[in-house]
Amino acid sequence: MQYKQFFFRLFFYLRAHLGKLIFTSVMIILATALESSIPEITGRIVDELFVTQRNWQTALIYAVALSAIIILSSLFAMTSTATSSWVSNKVIMDLRGVMFAKLLRLPKSYFDQNTTGKTLSKFTFDVEQIAAVASSIWLSLIKSSISVIILTSYLFYKNWQLSLTLVVLLPLIYMAVKLSSNRIRIAAKEVQNSVGKMTHLLDENISGNSLVKIYHAQTQETHKFKRLIKNIRQQRFKVDMASAFNIGFVNILIGLSLSSVVYFSTILLMMSAGEFLSFFTAMGMLIKPAKSLVNINKPLQVAMAAGESVFALIDENEEPNDTDKQLLGVEGMIEFKNVSFGYSDNAAVLEDINLKIKPGETIALVGATGSGKTTIIQLLMRFYSPNAGVITIDGVDISEFEVDSLRCMIALVDQNVRLFNDTVKGNIALGQIETMRDDRIENAAKIANADKFIKQLESQFDTEIGEDGVKLSGGQRQRLAIARAIAKNSPILILDEATSALDSTTSLQVQTAIDAMQKHRTTIIIAHRLSTVKKANTIVVLRHGRIVEQGKHEELLAKNGEYTSLYNHQFQD
Repeated sequence: MQYKQFFFRLFFYLRAHLGKLIFTSVMIILATALESSIPEITGRIVDELFVTQRNWQTALIYAVALSAIIILSSLFAMTSTATSSWVSNKVIMDLRGVMFAKLLRLPKSYFDQNTTGKTLSKFTFDVEQIAAVASSIWLSLIKSSISVIILTSYLFYKNWQLSLTLVVLLPLIYMAVKLSSNRIRIAAKEVQNSVGKMTHLLDENISGNSLVKIYHAQTQETHKFKRLIKNIRQQRFKVDMASAFNIGFVNILIGLSLSSVVYFSTILLMMSAGEFLSFFTAMGMLIKPAKSLVNINKPLQVAMAAGESVFALIDENEEPNDTDKQLLGVEGMIEFKNVSFGYSDNAAVLEDINLKIKPGETIALVGATGSGKTTIIQLLMRFYSPNAGVITIDGVDISEFEVDSLRCMIALVDQNVRLFNDTVKGNIALGQIETMRDDRIENAAKIANADKFIKQLESQFDTEIGEDGVKLSGGQRQRLAIARAIAKNSPILILDEATSALDSTTSLQVQTAIDAMQKHRTTIIIAHRLSTVKKANTIVVLRHGRIVEQGKHEELLAKNGEYTSLYNHQFQD
């Protein structure tokens, strides 16, 4: 990302605060201008109070003037810092809001290709680096630039011959900054990548802490973590060294310039004490802003590398959703017509799938792991689009419907139950917490056989269940997921191993609830439970992404084919 492109993208988020940025700039300019007058005042103080006759009235005037300059410049600087901090934090908030909204609209393929840690790093680490441009970097740039301009102008005003040394310094400083810029940016990108990997590793080891311990993987994971933090340290060291080289180089140049001033001002130009002090003080004051301008390169390069990461997320292609057509009044007729799909061009997961599900009918998808069962329901929910063929609901291609309206018609109970760090009520009424009536929530919990354990919780339906329902057992979590699907009351129901985490007694109770819930709904089941498969109107047998058999339980057993083989291995009591 180039400077122009970076600042153009950032300005989009800063333009609403342009007035505050202008105000901040004015404040820092005033503060800097007042500070820059100190060399002239100190020079006059020496000549008028220490070299000539001392006068209390003159001393008082200079003392008041010096105090006023210091107080006013401090107030202006404090005001500019406060305003820029407000803008910076507002930009962070706006960027994170845009990023989160984008995250929720990204296709599932994005999450397949990007680790959780990498994405979290964009929200936590990268966005903070960008916002620094709107606060510390911006203030430092304005303050340092104004200081350099005023002090340099003052030095030429006082003595242009001595000031010519500055003309030699500028191109040398520019060359040093130019040489280090690419090195800093490359190292900053590597730091960002490593921070993303570190965040992901932390997430894995926190969520999988029990697994790490039971398999004695602490040493293995520790080595991984040490390699990552070592790489972060090395890359940050490269950034710091490149920046330190710039500052050291500038210090040497300015030091040589100051040394020459001492010699020429005393021996050749015969300056007075006050004139020398004014000139030397101004040159001394020039060191800090000159170093700051050089040092800005480091956080600026880091910010640009972070900007490339953050804006890449914001620019990601969203899920295809090019229509406003709503899916309303669904009867529940689902049809797959010659559907083929592969996650990559070289590997087909589904081939030539033809499947018709009538309204209110229940079908069961069975087959060995990797046969394509889950992919079929992923396509129906439009998490992916077929490479060939069409999927229709009530005779209309699902790609013609607005994606949210399609998913409103589908309730899902997944074998990998995902609960949120919210209340029991918030998890059951997910997405409808503001509109769903309490009696509907309670009724859903009752049907799912979850009401008994909920009433034993400290705050019942208002109980916080912790991250991913950590305070609940596996069976309780599964029943909450079933209650959530019941409360949604969608005409199409997908059950992916919905009773897998339940014991036999509870499974039987919940299965009765599921049977009741399936009435008047089109239901697709992925299950290994014999009772579930037996009750399906149609059992669809998949092998290597193809449908090899269809029919009722007894019909398929009579064929003595693929289903019979699966039955003998997986579905016997």
